[in-house]
This record gives sequence, structure tokens and C-alpha cells, in this order.
Amino acid sequence: MRKSLLLIAIALWLLPHVASARAWTPETLPMVHLQDARRYVCNPDGVLSPSVVDSIDARLQALEGDKGIETVVVVVHHLQGDDPYEFGMALGRKYGIGNKQHTGLIIILATRDRSYQILTGRGLEGTLPDAICRRVQNKVMLPALKRGDWDTALQATVESLDRYIRGDATLTAQPSDDDEALWPIVVVMVIIIGITLVVTWTVAHRSHRRCPRCGRRKWTVARRRRTKQPDGSFRIYTTWRCTRCGMEEVDETHEPPPTTGAARGASVPPIIGSMGHGGSAGTWGGSFGGGSFGGGGSGGRF
Repeated sequence: MRKSLLLIAIALWLLPHVASARAWTPETLPMVHLQDARRYVCNPDGVLSPSVVDSIDARLQALEGDKGIETVVVVVHHLQGDDPYEFGMALGRKYGIGNKQHTGLIIILATRDRSYQILTGRGLEGTLPDAICRRVQNKVMLPALKRGDWDTALQATVESLDRYIRGDATLTAQPSDDDEALWPIVVVMVIIIGITLVVTWTVAHRSHRRCPRCGRRKWTVARRRRTKQPDGSFRIYTTWRCTRCGMEEVDETHEPPPTTGAARGASVPPIIGSMGHGGSAGTWGGSFGGGSFGGGGSGGRF
């Protein structure tokens, strides 16, 4: 009995150590930005404090909005293969981190491997050349890493890179694919609003006309029929009746055919909800724009 209890105790003691020794791959790393567009820091081992993660996320969200820089920060205990450069390149290829201008940025820290890496997309190498990345690492990142102060190391690194990027006036945020995809929805909304205005005007105009039989303004809609035409448009026949004398007249209006898939009955996402960033219920995840990496940046061990 004592032996069994001893084995159970040893197993329970080893469990957290075994769990914390997990070596992450680009395939197993939780990509938080895809679930919540406001999040950029992958911190699955809980290396960074929640307050620092929130601070870095907020800064990188502002940087993406102002300069179009798509960033992923990875902070873990171990990387499979113990090579942060290869890990970052594989991560960039897998998710297409960066936009059409290839201004992606990846920052990696593996605390128990004692390794770090900054990778810049092809379009960011002029703004953050290898020498600048190395200078940031030597001045603000490495001193904190050697003290084991992971929070300060990452926060100071992101702040320094942010200042260099903002100093490049040639970098501007570009419209995202999500923004460009909204134009068909806008067209549909304009058509719907136009039809509503026409119907509203027709109702108002008819209600102010006098009945030719009794001379009173007592019109009301008796019935309405909508008939589809061969070209996809619709003819709308509205029968008006004078509530005074019972006389009826028919108005005919034309509704143009739908111009987008959404108007033909396809599912249209909620416009207001899709404009926000993800995270909690009713919000949306992010995406990456298909950037590429040419190997620029700097890395090492501490």
C-alpha cells in the first residue's frame, strides 16, 4: 500500500514537469490571432504575465492599424528542434504572416532553450535591417533575458521595434482583404435602401392623390403582388383602394435583379460585427495576408 502511494506521489510530482517540457512546433502552437484579432502574443506555457501580454497585444494592434505590420510574438519553454530561426520561418510559411507588402514580423523566445529570434518579412527588411534587430537585442533584450526577466525583455523589445517602425514614413496601413470584401455588401445595402425610398415615395404620393370618383384622399393598399421576370428582375403590382367609395387602381413598379451573390440569397455576415476585432462572444478572429520572409532579422542564445 505504501509503495502504491509513493508511486502516485511521484507521478503527481512529475506531471507538471513533464507537461512544462513540451516542445512546440508550428503545427501545435496555438495561433491566438486567428481566434481573436486583438491578440498577437502566443504564450501557451504562461511565461509572460497576463498584464504584459495585454500591453504587448494593445501596442501591436495599434501598430497594425497605423502601419500595417502583422506581428506574431511566440514565448514558450521549448521549441522542437531547438532552432528558433527555422521555427519562425516555418511559422511564417504556414500562416502567411504579413500582408501583400510582406511587412510581417515574428519575435520568438524559448526560455529553457535559452534562444531568441527576430524575423522580418521581405518588405520590412529596409525598415528593420539585421543591424537594427541586433542592436535592439543587445541593448534591451539580452540584459533582461540574462536576469530571467522575461516580461521586461519582451515588452522592451516590442517597444523598441515599434519606435523604429513608426519612424519609417513610407509604411502605411493598406486596406485588408476583409475591407475589400465588404464592397458587394455595400452595393446590396444601397440597392435595398433605394428600393425602400422608391416604395416610400410611392406610398406618400398615392396617399396625397384624390380619388377620381369621390374626390377624397382615402387610399389604402388592398394587396400587392410580386412577379419575377426572365432577366431576374421583379414587377411589383400594388392595388390601391379608396376606403370612401371602394374604387381600385393598380400601380406597377420595377425592381432590378440582384447584382451580387449575397443579394441572390447567399449568407451575408453581420456588417457591424465583422468590422470589430475578435475575442469574446459576438466578436471575430483575425487573419494573415499572405506575407513572406527572406531570412532577415537576428537571433542567438543567452
